[in-house]
Amino acid sequence: MKINPIDSLIEKLAKGFANTADFGKLQETEEGRKMFDFVVKSISEMDTFQSLFLNYYIPASNKSIADSWTQISKSKYKHLLNIKKEDLKENLYETIRLGYIGLFHKYESYLKALVGATDFLMKDVNEENDLLNIKEYCQKEYGINIYKSHNHFPITNRINYISNCIKHYDGFPIKEPIHPEFESYDKNEKIKHSRDIFKSDIERLKIHCELLLSQLMAMGFKQYMDLDFETIQKSLKPELAEKLDTKEKISKIRKDFDFLLSDFRK
Repeated sequence: MKINPIDSLIEKLAKGFANTADFGKLQETEEGRKMFDFVVKSISEMDTFQSLFLNYYIPASNKSIADSWTQISKSKYKHLLNIKKEDLKENLYETIRLGYIGLFHKYESYLKALVGATDFLMKDVNEENDLLNIKEYCQKEYGINIYKSHNHFPITNRINYISNCIKHYDGFPIKEPIHPEFESYDKNEKIKHSRDIFKSDIERLKIHCELLLSQLMAMGFKQYMDLDFETIQKSLKPELAEKLDTKEKISKIRKDFDFLLSDFRK
């Protein structure tokens, strides 16, 4: 028997929206499997990216700094050199700066994969009720292009700002408008972040990506829950219609959606 997408989604969302994505449906067709693989690939690439920079690229930069400093210290011409160890750290900072560019690109790929997967999961529901896809609904409801929504979230806004400064301003934090975290930063000095700051930003981004999964699924389902009560009741199997047997219960789910999606109304 074909899985009713309405029922499977309500069973997930009505429990608190913790794991809203019904990934089982993504295994039923070739299109679904490709979508699922795309999401998994995007998530795993972010983990691999983190490992590459924290465990290989940054340690290699630190080793290069140590080797160069040893060579300078042992040089018979060191009295002619006016080089401090801090001066050698530019390669490390440049490695981390490039990491921010790559990190934001990984996020963009993840977002694209997630929107596609959500639209696929909601396809039957949307077609049956003449509803909008994620991009259309996000634009109509929140006035936001979902693919350019990074300014609505502190961590993606921060990473995007750093990435743009590196790509377009040679690493100087002078892109207007100045990000609040860089207002007091020396505009004549390139952005210099430590490994620990970079790691913290990656971890924050991964947490955001987990939340975004729930948010996009909620966004995909919210417009269905905004339909009239009778339409919703008719779409459900008896056991689920019994659980959502009052307008008050439907209203509570709507409020939960609004709270979960409050970031998009900023």
